[in-house]
Amino acid sequence: VTCSIIAVLANPICELLISKQNKWNFIVSIVFIEVTESILYFSLGFYSTALISIIFWIPVDFISFLNWHKHPDEQEDILTKVKKLTWKQDILAILAICAFGIGVGFLLTLIPGAEDTYLDAFCSAFGMANGLLLLLRYHEQWLAWIITLALDAALYIRSGSYIMLITVFAMVVNTCYGFIKWLIYIRNRKKEISL
Repeated sequence: VTCSIIAVLANPICELLISKQNKWNFIVSIVFIEVTESILYFSLGFYSTALISIIFWIPVDFISFLNWHKHPDEQEDILTKVKKLTWKQDILAILAICAFGIGVGFLLTLIPGAEDTYLDAFCSAFGMANGLLLLLRYHEQWLAWIITLALDAALYIRSGSYIMLITVFAMVVNTCYGFIKWLIYIRNRKKEISL
């Protein structure tokens, strides 16, 4: 229960910092989200999601903090420059997510006691895509994140962890705000943003 409460409070705060293009979101994520959610996921039998938190998210959050620190906005240095993928990059990202989700989902079926293996795997796949796109400062991370939230909600409902739906709802609101805010930033600074 303690891990759920910490995650319920920390996730929306972290996402709000992301929407404001603030690099400190990654420190909040490591300290208050990754550790607590890993414990929660292991206790619920969502092994893929738990391992991804430990093996993937903590290092990516640290590297992302350093990368965002290197790309401040020229006009407002509290902001980090963000950008968009090309349509070809969008297609490659979708194919990679699907391949990862199917492959990991199959492997999870081999683990006794693993629950909702393909749902768990696709939640991890979209979550990892979100993390990589966020590390690289791409706007499309918001789309990957909204899909991750929908899959998270399904996992929480199936496991009876209804308290976690509070954080999902708050994060959906923040995601819509962040999506629009980053899109406006990109349109306003189109000439300044370089790949």
